[in-house]
Amino acid sequence: MIKHLLPTNLSFNDHFANIVNITQTAHQAVLKHYTQAGLTYVDVPAIVGITGACENVDTLFKIQSHQPGLNLFFTQTGQLSLEQALQVFPGACTIIHSGRDEEIEDERHLRQFRLIEEEFDCTMIGMTRETYNEQAMFENLLQHIQQAVQAMFSAIIKDHSDILAQAYQHNVQNIKLASTQPFLRIRYEDTIQLLNHNGFTDLRFGDDLHSKHEAKIVQLLNTSGTELPVFITHYPKEIKFFNMKVSSIDARVCLSADLILPYSGEATGSAVREHDFTKLNERLLASTMYKLHRERGGTYEDFKWYLTIMEQKLTNPHAGYGIGNDRIMQYILGLTDIRQASIFTLLNQQTGDWLRK
Repeated sequence: MIKHLLPTNLSFNDHFANIVNITQTAHQAVLKHYTQAGLTYVDVPAIVGITGACENVDTLFKIQSHQPGLNLFFTQTGQLSLEQALQVFPGACTIIHSGRDEEIEDERHLRQFRLIEEEFDCTMIGMTRETYNEQAMFENLLQHIQQAVQAMFSAIIKDHSDILAQAYQHNVQNIKLASTQPFLRIRYEDTIQLLNHNGFTDLRFGDDLHSKHEAKIVQLLNTSGTELPVFITHYPKEIKFFNMKVSSIDARVCLSADLILPYSGEATGSAVREHDFTKLNERLLASTMYKLHRERGGTYEDFKWYLTIMEQKLTNPHAGYGIGNDRIMQYILGLTDIRQASIFTLLNQQTGDWLRK
């Protein structure tokens, strides 16, 4: 069961050691970058309520507790915990274990992985609540993501180029280019139009993008044979998390961006956060996530602590993102199967913990 996950001509031990060592380099590099940028590392809880979910509550791991009446889950994101930390710090970061209760693990989906996260407020880029500019915040968000990812790329190239070239036959020059060049960008609406002209005629504005769509966009935008990451920006508000800020210029979309990598697809989800309580509350109540939560016995009160923070303006306007560690590893190693880049999946091939009993 181990062999089918291994790249050709690599033993389990060699491949496992490579992933562990490269991951260690990436984490050390990004944490050094965050420290130099003025962020504070904050440990966040792994067992949380519904506010530890991303958009899809169907993939939450339910925690069985001996305490009656507790609805607890294994966290998918530390985002809202980091937003809590912004009551004290202007910028916060963390690296968590993220859990997704996927029916199966396949070449695109993992049940657990490491997630690198940052939240920062407007004071870190010279603004106050009174002088706040959402477009400047969004531009800085994209820059923060690019700088964090490139810090990892640069360190990995410095320490592991020979392994990448020899053991994985990956073109190291493409990774070097991605560590120094601006990432490519395209708006979601333009993505739909481009895909319509390149074989995906049924896609419409408001549809979610799948891995085949993302891979095609990366291919189409890297016209010179490069492997540069691509930001897809300004997604429709209906398909994104309730606290992503709706654009004041185009009310159809939110100030969000996904970073798409060659080989691995979506590696980063990000957005400017909504700081207006009335708008935030309306977005929550209209969200699919909230409707599903109610159907499963949840209540409005489950979100009350977060809404109170925003209503009382206990944090400054802010933005943030999460980077999937295993998607970074998949891109760095040039692998087509995310399971090959996952420490946890490789370990499970021996333990069998996730096999149906």
